[in-house]
Amino acid sequence: MADVATPTLEDLRDVPEAAWLWDAGRARIVWANPAGIAFFGGASLFDLIDRPFGEQEPGVEAMMNLSRSLHRGQVETVELSFPSAAAEGPIPCRCMIHALADGRPGVLAVARSSGEQDAGRADADMAAAFDLLPSAAVLVGRDGGFRHLNAAAQLLLGANQRGSLAEMMGDQASADALLVRVGAAGTVVQHRAVSVRIGIRDIRLTARRLNREAEDAAFAMLLLDDVTERRALELKLSGADAVPARTPAPAAPPAPAEAAPAAKASAPLSESDAAAFEKIAKAVEEGIRQVKQPPPRAADAATPDASPTAPTRRKLQRIPDQVRLPLENRSEAVLVAKDGHLLFANPAAARLFGYETGEDVINDQALSTRFGQLGQALPRTEIITDSGSAIEASVQMVVIPWLGGPARQFLLLPAAAHKPERPDIRLAPPPTPAMATAEAVPAAPDTIVLQPEAPRATAEVIQLPLRNTGADADQELRAILDTAADGIITLDPDAKIHTFSAGAEAIFGYRIAEVAGKPLFDLLAPESRKVVRDYLAALQGPGLASVFNDGREVTALVSQGGTVPLFLTIGRLQATRSQAAFCAVVRDITQWKKTEAELREAKDRAEATSRQKSEFLASVSHELRTPLNAIMGFSEVMRLGRFGEIDNEKYRGYVQDIHASGAHLLSLINDLLDLSKVEAGKLELNFTAVSLSDVADYVLKLTQEQATAARVVLRKSMPADLPNVVADLRSMRQALLNLVSNAIKFTDAGGQVVVSAQLMPNGELKLRVKDTGIGMDEDQLRGALEPFGRVITEGRDVQGTGLGLPLTKALVEANRARLLLTSEPRKGTLAEVAFPTTRVLAE
Repeated sequence: MADVATPTLEDLRDVPEAAWLWDAGRARIVWANPAGIAFFGGASLFDLIDRPFGEQEPGVEAMMNLSRSLHRGQVETVELSFPSAAAEGPIPCRCMIHALADGRPGVLAVARSSGEQDAGRADADMAAAFDLLPSAAVLVGRDGGFRHLNAAAQLLLGANQRGSLAEMMGDQASADALLVRVGAAGTVVQHRAVSVRIGIRDIRLTARRLNREAEDAAFAMLLLDDVTERRALELKLSGADAVPARTPAPAAPPAPAEAAPAAKASAPLSESDAAAFEKIAKAVEEGIRQVKQPPPRAADAATPDASPTAPTRRKLQRIPDQVRLPLENRSEAVLVAKDGHLLFANPAAARLFGYETGEDVINDQALSTRFGQLGQALPRTEIITDSGSAIEASVQMVVIPWLGGPARQFLLLPAAAHKPERPDIRLAPPPTPAMATAEAVPAAPDTIVLQPEAPRATAEVIQLPLRNTGADADQELRAILDTAADGIITLDPDAKIHTFSAGAEAIFGYRIAEVAGKPLFDLLAPESRKVVRDYLAALQGPGLASVFNDGREVTALVSQGGTVPLFLTIGRLQATRSQAAFCAVVRDITQWKKTEAELREAKDRAEATSRQKSEFLASVSHELRTPLNAIMGFSEVMRLGRFGEIDNEKYRGYVQDIHASGAHLLSLINDLLDLSKVEAGKLELNFTAVSLSDVADYVLKLTQEQATAARVVLRKSMPADLPNVVADLRSMRQALLNLVSNAIKFTDAGGQVVVSAQLMPNGELKLRVKDTGIGMDEDQLRGALEPFGRVITEGRDVQGTGLGLPLTKALVEANRARLLLTSEPRKGTLAEVAFPTTRVLAE
C-alpha cells in the first residue's frame, strides 16, 4: 500500500518507535534512531554500523527481499524477527525505500505495536478520505489555527489564508466568536463574504465540534461552500437586485367576514409560494407608485420643496489621452469604478442611460452606488437610474490599471433595444367558497389579474445565470497545466508555495496539501537555495535579468529521499487580482544529465584512444628508424663499393633494390611519425618569418629531377614584393614538397606544375600549386584527405602510401593556415595554402 507521506530521517530521530535504515545488499545498518540503537543493545550509532549481521537471520533476509521488491513511494508492513537482538518474538515494522548516501536504494524500517499499526492504518485511511472530499474542508485547533487543509481548501484559499481562522475571516474577533459558538452549540452555520484566490465570494461556513479531548487534537471541522452563484440566483428570483428597497405599502383592506373562516381553514403557503407572492406584491407596489407618483421633472427639482443640501457634483477624472480616447471611441457602454464610486463613463454609456455626457452618468447616485460596490460580472440584470428608468443588460468586468491603483472596468451589453412597458398588475384576493360561486367580474383590457393559487401560470420567465466563466476557466486552465510533464508552481512575494501542479507533485513526491504555504527553498538542496534567492532578487531588481531570463540548474530534495537535478525557470506574474507574484516551471533533467555524462565519457574515451594510437605510432616509428638507418647505410656502402667491388651483377642489383626499398620505407616511417606527432600535439614548431619564395625555390630544386623524369614542366610565379609569413620553416617545406610531388605524380607527360603566391585584397596570402593533371571528382577528393586513402585512376598505377595529403593538411593547420583543394576530372587540381591576415607580416 502507499502511505500518506514517507517520513524523513530527521522526522524519525526523536520518535519513541525504533527506526533503522538498512543497506540490505551488504546486510548492514547505516542509520538508526536512539530507540533503534537500544533495540540491538548498542550505546551509539557506531556500535550498529560496525555490527555484522548474518544473511540467514530472518529479519536480515526480509530486508534483502524488500530491497528487491519494494518500489519508491510504496510502504509495506512486515513482521521482522531478529534473534541476535534477544527480542521477544517478531515486531511489526513499516518498511519503505529510502536512498542511501551513494544513491543506492536502502530499506527504512519503523517499528510499531499491533495496536498502533491498526490505529495508524485507520488514521491514514481517514486522512486520505479527508483529502479526497470534493468540498473544501479544514481542521481547526482550539487556538483557531488550521491543523490540516484538504486539496479543495488549498485550491480555494490563498497562501496567506491557510494559517488560521482569523487569517481566513480577516478578523480575530469574528474568529474567536465563531469558536465560542461552536463550543457551545456543537454546529454553527454562518454566511460570510470571504476574499479567496478568485476574489470576494459568498462562503457558507459550517463548523462542527469534533469532541476530541487531546490538547493538540483538532477542535472542529470547518466546511467551506462557495454559494455566490446560488445566492445571486436567489436574489434574482426575489427581485432584490432589480427592485430597490422602498417604503412598505399600506396594509390591504380586511377580507369579508364570510371569507375569514375559509382563510383560517386553508393550509399555510410554502416557501416558494410565499416568495412568488412577495415578488408579485412588489411588482404591484411598483406599478401603483409609477401611476400615482410620476418621477419629478428637471424643472420641479428646483422648487423650494427640494432638499436644501444637494450632493456635490463630481467631475470626470483627468486621464491621459492614450487611455481616454480608446475608451471614448468604443461603441459599447464602458464604466470605470473605484473606491465605491464611478470614475468614468464613455459617450456610449451616456446614450444608453439617456444622459448627455459621461459626467451626468457618474453623478447618477443609483448607478454610482450599484457599480461602485459591484465586484463581479453579471450574466443579465436590470439596471435602474435615479430617474427610475430601467435597462436590462449583461455586465462584463475586468480589472485595469488606473490612477492611484487598480480599478474595475464594466462593459454593458444591452439585452434589447426597447423594453416593453409593464402592464398594470393587480393582485386577486385568495379564493373563498363565496367567491367560487360568485359571478366573474371582467377585468380591464390592460389589467392582468394574478391568481395566488396558480403562481406558476403567472410567474415571469427568469433568465438563469450563465455558467461561471471565471471559475470554469480557472478549472480548465488547471486541468491543462496538470497534463504537463513539467512542474508548475506559483509563489507569493515571500517565495511561499501558492499552487502546485500535478507535474510538480510527481517530481517532488509531495501533494499540494503538504507543501502549500511553505517556502520553495525547503524543497531544494542547501547549495541551490542561494542560487534561487539570487535569482528572485534579480527578477525583482531594475536590471535586465527579467528580460534575459535563462533559468537556473538546481538540485531538489524529493520526498522519497535523495536528490533530483532540475532546470528551474521563474517569471514574474503581472495579474493584479492574483495573490501569486511568481510562476516557477521545473523540469526533471535527470536523463539529460545522464546523457551528458555518457557523451562526455565517450568523448574522453575517444580522445584517449586517439592519443594512445598516436603515441604508439610515434613510438613504433622511432624504434623502426634505428635499424632501418643501419640497413640503408650498409646497402649504400655496398652499392658504392667502398670496401671493394661486387663482381656478381645480380648481387649489385639486389643491393640497389635493398637501398631503394629502405628509402621508401624510411619516407613512410617519417610521414607516420610526423602525422602522429601532429595528432598527439607533440610536433615541435619554431615560428619565424618565412619567405615563401625561398621555400618554393628549395622545393623546386629537390623535385626537378622527378619532374624531368616524368617530362613535366615546373614553373614558379611569385611577385618580388611578396611579404613574409609567420610559420615553421621545416614544416612548410615538407607541406609544399608533398603538394608539388603529388602534382608531378598525377600529371601526364607534357603537362606542367605552377607554384605561385598572391596577396589577396582582404589581407590573406595564398600559396598555390596548380597542375594540369588527371584531376579528381568530389568522392576522390574526400578520400584523398583521409589517412592511407589513395586515389585509384583507370590505366594509371601511382606509387604512394596515402599519407601525403593528410600529413600536408595537418602541417598546414599546425601553422594556423588552411588547405583548400579544388579539382575537376581531366582538368587538373588546384591546392591553396591560405594564411590569415594575422600570420602575414607587414612590409
